[in-house]
Amino acid sequence: MVSKKNEIVRLKNWQKLIKNQFSEISKTAKSNQQIFYSISSTSSNTKISPYTTPIRFSGNRIIAGSVVGSQIEALIVADYIENLVDFLLLDVEKKIPIQNIPDEEIFLKFNLKKSLYIENSKTASGIEFGNISSAVRKTFPLQKIISYKPNDLTVESIWFFLSHRFKNFENLKIAVIGTGNIGFKLALKLVESGAYVNINRRDKVLGLQLASTINSIKPKNTIASAEFYEDPVRACTLCDVVIGTGKTDSLIIDEKMVSVMMKNGALIDCGKGNITESAINYAYALDLEVYRSDVSSGVISFVDQATIIKKLINNKTGRKLLTDDIYIISGGIYGRLEDIVVDNFDAPQIIYGMADGRGQILEKLTKLQCKKLEFVSNYLKINQN
Repeated sequence: MVSKKNEIVRLKNWQKLIKNQFSEISKTAKSNQQIFYSISSTSSNTKISPYTTPIRFSGNRIIAGSVVGSQIEALIVADYIENLVDFLLLDVEKKIPIQNIPDEEIFLKFNLKKSLYIENSKTASGIEFGNISSAVRKTFPLQKIISYKPNDLTVESIWFFLSHRFKNFENLKIAVIGTGNIGFKLALKLVESGAYVNINRRDKVLGLQLASTINSIKPKNTIASAEFYEDPVRACTLCDVVIGTGKTDSLIIDEKMVSVMMKNGALIDCGKGNITESAINYAYALDLEVYRSDVSSGVISFVDQATIIKKLINNKTGRKLLTDDIYIISGGIYGRLEDIVVDNFDAPQIIYGMADGRGQILEKLTKLQCKKLEFVSNYLKINQN
């Protein structure tokens, strides 16, 4: 068991690492740049040591982050960055294993109140069941928080990479080894894109169920399919791509699996430490390409999309009485019959039409409805789209 003193030293070093990271950010940040910072966790059988992620730049945005293995590590980060970032990308996935809540003294050393974070005080030992988002949200400004799912970004990033590398998924044969959360989502997306996917995991019953599920819910006209193989070597046989999607440092891809791949194929380590060293060396000897998953494209794309959606929800989503019984709506509000759909309910510049009360725009208008639209157009002094 780690002593209280050693744990405080460890967490102090972690805090110092975060401070150093922001020191680097401050050296490159410009006055008009927004800082997006992510706090996430990763799936592992054991508690991981926390680490910071690379600093990325996208237009007027700086994107950085950290990966933690406990709530206390996340709280230390959140407390330090609260006034230094514009937005916090907060991991909502529950991936941290059950562990004991730290001693009161540890919270006090970092000016944190333990009472705020204990949700399971009725348990005999004070067990931490919650994910990192449930703890961080208690004190971090909610208007700065953007919830996200790192696993989904990983899937998107790998899919985009394969799309760029092979141009066309049709007839591509891919093995997904270690089909957990990421592996299943990736396999489904690849099959839907036209690739034939072999999946492998230790639990045969669940593996068969996952393959069956993919084949059941894929679009009915999709010819490509998923197939489960109990033997990982058979799963990789004649595959153009082999992807390891196991937990961190789970060595699930070996030389035998590499040896049966197609020439000019690609080997991808998605789970960080899923490929043995000998398998990597053998792949290079066979002139196969070896990659590690890089979520840069997924993170940048998500930040761009989240910024637009957050702005839309905050500024352009709503319903407002214009005059008498005439209402204008925008930003995805489900319109009532004859509500007028505009670009921005608060400062309209474009009229899109009249709501049919069922989520669509009325195509055929009565004379009275035409007059109503014309009245609104004149009232707002704008033209209909």
